[in-house]
Amino acid sequence: MDLIGVGAGPANLSLASLLTTARERGLTSIAATFFERDATVFWHSLQMFPGSLMQTEFYRDLVTPIDPTSKFSFLNYLKAQARLDEFFCSSTIYPTRREFEDYFRWVAGQIGEVIFGVDVNNVDYDAKKHLFVVDAGAHGRCVTKHIVFGCGARPRSGVEVSRSNRIVDVSNLLAFTFPESLKRILVVGGGQSAAECLSYLLDRFSARPVRIDWVTSETSYRALDTSNFSRETFSTAYAQVFSSLSSEAREKINQDDKSVANGMTPLYAQTLYQRLYRLRHYPPSDKAFPAVHVQANTEVVETREEPAGVSVTARIVSTGKTDVVGYDCVILCTGLDDGTILESSVIGPELRRRLNKSQDREGYAVGWDGPPDRMIFVQSQNRATHGLGDTSFVTAAGRNAAILNSIAGREIYKIDESDLLVALK
Repeated sequence: MDLIGVGAGPANLSLASLLTTARERGLTSIAATFFERDATVFWHSLQMFPGSLMQTEFYRDLVTPIDPTSKFSFLNYLKAQARLDEFFCSSTIYPTRREFEDYFRWVAGQIGEVIFGVDVNNVDYDAKKHLFVVDAGAHGRCVTKHIVFGCGARPRSGVEVSRSNRIVDVSNLLAFTFPESLKRILVVGGGQSAAECLSYLLDRFSARPVRIDWVTSETSYRALDTSNFSRETFSTAYAQVFSSLSSEAREKINQDDKSVANGMTPLYAQTLYQRLYRLRHYPPSDKAFPAVHVQANTEVVETREEPAGVSVTARIVSTGKTDVVGYDCVILCTGLDDGTILESSVIGPELRRRLNKSQDREGYAVGWDGPPDRMIFVQSQNRATHGLGDTSFVTAAGRNAAILNSIAGREIYKIDESDLLVALK
């Protein structure tokens, strides 16, 4: 085997799509298998609130930024579902997330190398055979020349819905059973997920007098920077040029430009603010309704689950004042942690010993002391090396084109490094 992908979420699905197309065109003979522990593609399924839209345009799909002629494009998916013209007539470039999840499943269903229901327990290296060894559970042990980790990011909160009756991460909210006696809810976080969570709560409890506190440790509730110049951050050329900068320059850019990747979409922020304004000043007079308190500069120091609720210790950053407040449930919208795979138990002792995670990468390959023709790639830990945009699946096509070119040792897919209006160096 030339390549094994661990995980078959959007990032590795993009890789599988580009590889399948390249083989069909006779551009390469790379053999690959992709193992996914779930039974199908699950993409934010348990926080996919009704009507939630993509934050990026439909054409930033699994393949189009690199290969707009691919049969795995979102537009071809629409054509296969006999609704391409309807989508055009809807006058939007932002599909629903549910439709994009269905698109991912449609792509996966056409690629036989994507195997679901297989949990990879361990990845190590056999120094005698010069091959990576993948323990794929019931599927057996497999060896491969190259490995691509596309396991996806985990909730930063670390909270699982099955572990608590009172505290839940937003990524599991749709599977959460709210307490029967519900009077006070705390929503923690100031980004898009938190905003969508608040809207969901307002819809679900629209006729109940619940109190919802929405807090963030940031100084404000910010919208994403979606200006035309900033959108170049999500281009293939940007990632390539960014990676050639010094580590100091890359760190400064990521710090200065964090609003490109963090915050609410401007239209959603506007709509939610207007909704809260109307609820505050023109509430319904014929029924009960929720009350919302929005507060920035608030750091949640501790959450302690008790029989009657959750005791929350919070500190007002601007004043230093600390309060302890009781809630019936707490919803954590604190983002995802994408920096764990190389420290996880999935990595075997021999491979762990040989990794050099602090080393600057050549392309997307992780530094290690093995043969140069045996490469390790990680789909979700490229913020420091390739920019803020490269943590999103919308940049997966460019990233995977670079990965395939590295494995093949030649250009399979062209990457146009000059395709930038704004020069970085």
